[in-house]
Amino acid sequence: MHRSTKWLIGLIALQALILIPLVLGREYRLFLPYNWHRVLHIAGAVLFLGNIIVTGLWMASAERTGSTAVLKFGAHAVNWMDVFFTAPGVILILVSGLPLASQWGGITRVPWILAALLLFVLSGVVWVGLLIPDQNRMIRLSDPVLSDESLPSAFFRCLHRWYVWGVVATVLPLISLFLMVLKPKLW
Repeated sequence: MHRSTKWLIGLIALQALILIPLVLGREYRLFLPYNWHRVLHIAGAVLFLGNIIVTGLWMASAERTGSTAVLKFGAHAVNWMDVFFTAPGVILILVSGLPLASQWGGITRVPWILAALLLFVLSGVVWVGLLIPDQNRMIRLSDPVLSDESLPSAFFRCLHRWYVWGVVATVLPLISLFLMVLKPKLW
């Protein structure tokens, strides 16, 4: 397992710990003034969404070059960018958003918050269950290949599967963002 994947697993474990009180039915309390939670929540959303959108475009651009060296670098960089941007964005979203939700009456009492959180969690399931393993596979498949050699076809199968699930993992939180901004009456 690549070192960046180990870091991601640690950060995901931290995210799971943040969610434990939610599973236990406990309420989250504001630990900063309300507006600071909003700032942290928006900053987390920018880090998270910005990185997942840019890394998909970045890998597609890397593939278009046809360069083994660029694709190898991209495979490594995507994983590290998840460590530095995606995971911290998720942590900021959860640490600030869960206390904000309690100020609105709680997660289960406000339909748009519940729907947005469920979409966000579903995106996380896709990320953890499908994207991170594929990212790790791409690194593993590309590492033994020299820069002037071709990457194995398994690398490209993995990359193209990563694109498909990456779109899913991007669209879900984008819908969540719209729910958070528009606050529609759902049910």
